[in-house]
Amino acid sequence: MDKLVHYLLDVIRSSYQDLEYLVPCGSFLGLFDERPIKRTRTDGSATRAFEFDDSESTCNSIGRLTLDAIDTGKMPAVDVLRVVVDAVRNIHDASAVLDIGFRSLFEIYQKRLAYHCANRYTTGAVGGTFGEEYLILTKLFELHRPRTWVAAVRLVSMVTKSAIGIMYGGTTPGEAPSLSTGTHAASLSEISGLNFLPEAVCRETIRVVWRLLLDSAATERQPASVLGSARRTRWQIRFDATLELFDCFVGRSGQCLGRPLVSYYTVSRELDPGAAVAESGLLTDEMQAIVDLCFARKRRLGRILLPPDGSWPLISHASRAHTVKHVYDQPAYALVRDSLTFEETERGPSANKYVADLLYQRAPTDEIFAAIRNHRITKKKAMAAVANDSYVPNRVPGNVAVEESVDAEKHEVAQLLLEAMAQRIEQTVRYIQRQCDFETLLNEQRLNDNSDASMIVPRNIQYWEHMNEIADQLYYFVLFDAIPYKAVHERLYSLVFPRDSDIQAGGSLRRRDNSYIWLLLQLFHIEKVASGPIRADLAGDEDMLDQLMQMYNENQIVSKDAFYVRDLALQAAMSHQHGKINDNQGVKFRHPRMAVAMPFAAVVFRLQQEFGHWFREERPELLAGDTVCRAMKTAAVSQFRQYAVPNALYTFLVPPREAIGQLPSGPLTTYQQGGRISTLLLDNINVGGKHRLLQLVYKMMLAHEMGPQFQVDGRPPAARDGITCVSPHVVDTVYRLLYNAPYSNELMMKEVLEKLRRCDEAMVRGGVARLSAPTLRWLYTVYQLMNCRLLRFFKYYAHASHLVHHLRHSLVHVTHRQLYGSLECFALCLVNLQHDVGFLQALLDPGYHGVSLEPVRPEARPVRYSKPSVAWFACAMLARNAAVVIARIVAMRGLGDAPGLVLEDCLASLAPQSLSWAPAVLRFLPRQVRAYYARTTANSESVVAPADVRRLIEARPEHRALIDASAPPGSEMALAALYADARHRPLFLLALWELLLENPRPVLSVVRRVLLGFPPSQMSACTAALVDYIAASIDTTDLSIVGPLLDSLMFTFRIVQHEHVVFSLVRGAHDLRGDKARLGLVRHVLLESVEFVARLGEWQRLDFQGRYWADDGQWRKQEEYLARFPEYFEYEAQLVAEGVAVDPPPALPLPIYYETAMVRLLPVLEYALGRLIEAEDRSLLCDVLDRLGILYRLHQVPLTTLMNTLFVFFDAPALHNSTVMRSLALSLLDMTQQSFTPEFTRFVTTGDDQWSVDAGYVCRMLARISRAITRHLGRPEKDALPESHYREIPNPILLVLT
Repeated sequence: MDKLVHYLLDVIRSSYQDLEYLVPCGSFLGLFDERPIKRTRTDGSATRAFEFDDSESTCNSIGRLTLDAIDTGKMPAVDVLRVVVDAVRNIHDASAVLDIGFRSLFEIYQKRLAYHCANRYTTGAVGGTFGEEYLILTKLFELHRPRTWVAAVRLVSMVTKSAIGIMYGGTTPGEAPSLSTGTHAASLSEISGLNFLPEAVCRETIRVVWRLLLDSAATERQPASVLGSARRTRWQIRFDATLELFDCFVGRSGQCLGRPLVSYYTVSRELDPGAAVAESGLLTDEMQAIVDLCFARKRRLGRILLPPDGSWPLISHASRAHTVKHVYDQPAYALVRDSLTFEETERGPSANKYVADLLYQRAPTDEIFAAIRNHRITKKKAMAAVANDSYVPNRVPGNVAVEESVDAEKHEVAQLLLEAMAQRIEQTVRYIQRQCDFETLLNEQRLNDNSDASMIVPRNIQYWEHMNEIADQLYYFVLFDAIPYKAVHERLYSLVFPRDSDIQAGGSLRRRDNSYIWLLLQLFHIEKVASGPIRADLAGDEDMLDQLMQMYNENQIVSKDAFYVRDLALQAAMSHQHGKINDNQGVKFRHPRMAVAMPFAAVVFRLQQEFGHWFREERPELLAGDTVCRAMKTAAVSQFRQYAVPNALYTFLVPPREAIGQLPSGPLTTYQQGGRISTLLLDNINVGGKHRLLQLVYKMMLAHEMGPQFQVDGRPPAARDGITCVSPHVVDTVYRLLYNAPYSNELMMKEVLEKLRRCDEAMVRGGVARLSAPTLRWLYTVYQLMNCRLLRFFKYYAHASHLVHHLRHSLVHVTHRQLYGSLECFALCLVNLQHDVGFLQALLDPGYHGVSLEPVRPEARPVRYSKPSVAWFACAMLARNAAVVIARIVAMRGLGDAPGLVLEDCLASLAPQSLSWAPAVLRFLPRQVRAYYARTTANSESVVAPADVRRLIEARPEHRALIDASAPPGSEMALAALYADARHRPLFLLALWELLLENPRPVLSVVRRVLLGFPPSQMSACTAALVDYIAASIDTTDLSIVGPLLDSLMFTFRIVQHEHVVFSLVRGAHDLRGDKARLGLVRHVLLESVEFVARLGEWQRLDFQGRYWADDGQWRKQEEYLARFPEYFEYEAQLVAEGVAVDPPPALPLPIYYETAMVRLLPVLEYALGRLIEAEDRSLLCDVLDRLGILYRLHQVPLTTLMNTLFVFFDAPALHNSTVMRSLALSLLDMTQQSFTPEFTRFVTTGDDQWSVDAGYVCRMLARISRAITRHLGRPEKDALPESHYREIPNPILLVLT
């Protein structure tokens, strides 16, 4: 090694002598110099340390010494080669000597290739990999003279070709490649073992050469002549050499043809001209040509990189986890995005489009901010990747950290939301303009009249729900500082007058629309906006006020489709800020356009005057809003005054005078009687009014620790004697406000959920005893509200999958039976709503601590799966229902979105004991669930024999006290002590049944005392044991005897609940196929029971509507039904009917607003539907659907239930019948609330089975899907559909896909 170093130093020293140097024939340098080569010989002077007398011997000497140094093994081959390359690199001016060095290096690398090829199967060979040795050659690129730099690139190209030749079967280094000849010929299977030049090595070489080429482009002198130089420039020689090397890498050069080392995409990633453009601003023509070529290549790659669904929108509650990962932020797409044309970018995905899609789909705010958060995380990674892959001069290698301040992040989020909102606003306003006639003038007499009949309301009022929805979203973002008001104002102004445009441009009049002013007016009711930018503007130059007037369209208010709520927006804004305007008398001189708006200021004054007069006279007509004109008058007044309308509406709901009403639960459930506000009015008052009204109701009426509060004569709020509950009209107002303003009122819903969670945790520490009477009433009210009115709201709620955590402890520890009944029903419905693997994740997420109240940037919390130590459900009914729902989720969605989740842990955590399933049920479960239950459960549950029960009665004679009032004293206490043991509880109802067969008149006081010792969560299991016992005895006991006795237990004595009996018959533990006993009992309890038929008939007579929000008589019907069939929860029904004292007295009665036995039956009926399909009894299935289909009017997600049923049971024999399918559709669906195709409607309603799906039908369906995906706002395909926010699926894209 020392000899090699000295030899190289002599070569370097001699290269500095002022001599004429020989350029050998075929040299590296001469090949790239077009000037004539002057061939001279060297002077053999003895004074020189080294004589250049024989270039071939010099090359051989360098090569021999190098290889000898490597063979000795004292230094790694990489270090030896680095010494040689450094020596050659230090030769600056001696062309001949440098050429000798290049030739020596080529010979050395040929030998190294031969060595690596010969030792490819030997482990621990001397030296490193050939890739490491190859990268050392890139140091030669630091030779900055054009000829020497090109020679270095040429050397690397030749070495690359040699390596490729050997990798693909060349006989010896330097020979032509062959896969069939030569001592080193390799089979195709051996090619991977001969990967001398891995992709990382090639990419590094490409990056180095490309960056040096960019550096030289900025310093290249331009040709003096306009026509250019006839001779190629030095930079062009460099360019040609670079392209030759790149051709080697991509498999386009000679013997490398078709044998690439890297892909075109990889090369394009490395060829980034951005830094060169940024450094110099100008490129040579040749450099610009390759830049254009790279951009064209990247543009084609950009199209390839976009997957087929790259432009598919995010679909709220339907998109899978992998589709939520934004394609446009992936490093691969980010590297080519700058080369796409504007049209290509518009067609492709973007963060703005995704957010706009979510807003259009009415996605919850937490989902929107989660999408933005994912976008920012991915974007930072992409920016770091792009920065690492881009050339930045003098940058220290390493990872590039992309850091941004909180303010910059907030600004970016605001811009993203603002642009998405602006897109939606502009699209909606243009849609309204197309639907309305603003050209035809309105009758002038109607403009001056202000009677109900002449209130200016357009024909197509239904379009305004889109604007109400947008206003709610915009109000929320401004209220919680996600978007500043000034930015909103400027952006809406730019929609009318684009930036850098003339105010008086011809098209501005067509762009003007009072809807923009109306949207800004909604934000005036935010106090920090009114006291901040608005006050500052009015105290200053009044620029924003002037812009409002420029946006005003004076033609709309006098047109055929004028609308006071919209077209009086400017006048309302002036009235709202009247006290803050400087010099009100002179404002018309400062703003000349005020003249076109002021003629209608009198309308504003008249409306305010009329509203004040009606309010003082306590006339409810205007506040009730029972007609369109009156509702719109009140809605218009809500724009003028800050809190006048919401305060008046609250006074209308809860008047100051005492007028006490009583709820059906009894004299202890009283409320303050008040008015009822129409849905139309609540939908159309301004967003701030909705927010204010709900705040008042929440603070005064729904205080969970104090009960309803009343404020009289300016005194602090306090409870009122004799009033314990909330008015049913107040509860109705709550759910209506939540539906029509879900964004601005979402924080209130989060606070309610947080209170529920705290109450649930209190159950662990002391059960119901720790909760006060107002808290119990509040809980029962909220559970009813969520169960009977807000299930549609929760189905698409961002935290719906984790809401089961808010009930977990209550389902075990609640002892108040009325409260537990509502809680159990809500748990069934809530679990039935689940449709995503998030529910499975929630079951294994012990770290959940409630819904975050932070409205803007909720942080992502990593989920760490852990099987809970205590089962989720003590109630067997809830556990089985959850298992079926989990099976459906696995079948429909799979587990790909929850990596690391163990399905067996989810199933095992549902119940304390393993659940058994019949073969008919297992058949329709997905493979993973079926395998788990087949492995962990027995075939069927055991049934207690009648003989065992009789022996128990004989062994414990105190059982006679259940039917004999003259039983010995102490029998009652003995029974209570016996069945205090959980192991004996399932036997109690069996013993009672046997005794009732002997005497059908039980001693209810004894039965009641024993049953009150049973936890409410165990009653479904006890009922299941009784039903199994009855079904097993059907052979020996006639159903005509069993049926009436069972009816008396369900409806007369209320010992068992009807829904528990139905569930026990169809719970899935027994195969119903051919089971006449169980199917006969099902038919009896659902179709033949006299008591149930009477209840069903009364329900049908009262005609409860599916559109409960629009049914003014809903509460009256509820009172009538409960008056005839009152509710009892503690087995006291017959005692009360007979006038017998109830001991112990019933627990605190809780207010009933919506719940009845029919409501509690509905989720059980949904569960039973699947089991009846499995039973393959079409007659029974059709009878149940046809008779009980009216109950599905109460169902809040019937379309989803039908879709799930058809998906899970698609191949069930029972469904392969048009009659069954028609009954299923007619029972579950309210045809008036959905826009079905004419073919489907005809099939369902007329019985026409001749329904063929032709090409036209498919084209119409695809057109409907495409319109929804492109956010097309067209006329409704069907008139009289519900308001969009009350529909089962408010997301239009999800609806068409469903």
